[in-house]
Amino acid sequence: METQSQSSTSTRLLSAIIAKSFVEVILVCVVASLAAFMTFSPQLRGAIDVADQARIAGWVNDPRLAEVALEVQLFVDGKFVASQLADLRREDLVSAGVTIRPGHGFSFELEHLNLSAGQHSAQVFAVRDAAGASKILLPITAAPRRFQIK
Repeated sequence: METQSQSSTSTRLLSAIIAKSFVEVILVCVVASLAAFMTFSPQLRGAIDVADQARIAGWVNDPRLAEVALEVQLFVDGKFVASQLADLRREDLVSAGVTIRPGHGFSFELEHLNLSAGQHSAQVFAVRDAAGASKILLPITAAPRRFQIK
């Protein structure tokens, strides 16, 4: 009888440990998902509207922070080129319902880069604060934009 009681207690204890572990895993997943959502903001929206031999221009907006002009960095052929605030007025974004404030545009002039003739790629990243003093770069487009220098 005592062996059966010990077995029952052991089974209940094991079940409690498994249930506790399951709850802990769920909690960790929720916390990690919320942290990633706040850091990487899947709501970040943007586009490169112009990519030619003179300039790279477009817009970027985080709907959660509609009043904030985000810092953007331009990379050409995978190399950092320049950084600026995306604060140029884009009334077309307000008209299209993308944002409530027009100051989300950027324009990088390329003439000073002396790029060689041929095909190049441009990628623009939004700069976001991360833990501590760290920053993360989030691409505003899924793939780099190709452009031609003649």
